[in-house]
Amino acid sequence: MITYMLSLERELLTVIVKPLIKTMLLLASALAAMNSHALTRYESDIEESRWSLSGDIFECTLAHPIPHFGIGEFIKEAGEPMKFVLHPQNEKIGPGQVYIISQAPSWIPGISPETLEIMPYPGYGLTVEVGGKVAEQMLTSLDRGRHPVVTGSAWENGRESVEVALSNINFNPAYDEFRRCMASLLPVNFEQIARTAALFPTNGVELTDRIKRRLDLVALYVDADPTIEYIYIDGHTDIIGSRRDNRELSKERAERVTEYLLKKGIAPEKIVSRYHGERYPAADNRKNDGRERNRRVTIRLERSSNNAQSLSEPSP
Repeated sequence: MITYMLSLERELLTVIVKPLIKTMLLLASALAAMNSHALTRYESDIEESRWSLSGDIFECTLAHPIPHFGIGEFIKEAGEPMKFVLHPQNEKIGPGQVYIISQAPSWIPGISPETLEIMPYPGYGLTVEVGGKVAEQMLTSLDRGRHPVVTGSAWENGRESVEVALSNINFNPAYDEFRRCMASLLPVNFEQIARTAALFPTNGVELTDRIKRRLDLVALYVDADPTIEYIYIDGHTDIIGSRRDNRELSKERAERVTEYLLKKGIAPEKIVSRYHGERYPAADNRKNDGRERNRRVTIRLERSSNNAQSLSEPSP
């Protein structure tokens, strides 16, 4: 009887259990294969990982080519927050959400990835751009030996995922140069300094410390940017007083600003100084805050490639 039961167990093992185990192993293998094809990762390997710096006093860029995908760039423009821009070469990431993640290296197990940002992405091969704190966190992540990763769904199949990783190999020497470049940036860019309004109290002509600080920035920028061809200085007043007195008042205000910039080293041939009295109000003279805005001198920078405005036309 015992011999018969053992024989039966062996038969059951042969007929049922072994094929079942084989089927389970094949299924597990198939699932693993499916999972391995569900993720495409773009990343530089050790031999080809490169970081390069380009920059001047206006902008610094730290660039990282990503083979078969495109290029990632950290960009710091004078007077602006840091930003990161990912430039795909073609449509790799599909529409939907993209995740900015900080991953630990594969040889350091047990450290969970950190999600830095989740944002909508339209697809179509457009750039992925994040700024401010997130871009700074990505740089810090690289500096600490981690990998910032941009991940989203694949363009061809939304059920598959695409990961674009920034390699930290060879990052630190380039990052040191990038920080030195950022330290040399001007405090403002052209868009921030191209138009300035210096406000004055009623009948006032003296330059306040606030006005002087702004004019210092104007002088600093003009000295650094050889494309600045003209500086238009336009004096204005509110409607209080006679037209003749207001014209003289606006002239004196414009002259005070002009004299200050000349003392700062601005070439006289760059300056076009004009005065208009109450003729061109920027706001409603019937209101106190409107008259306050009208008691002004405007300073406008014009580059050589943008010289269309007539000298007879005042700045607003």
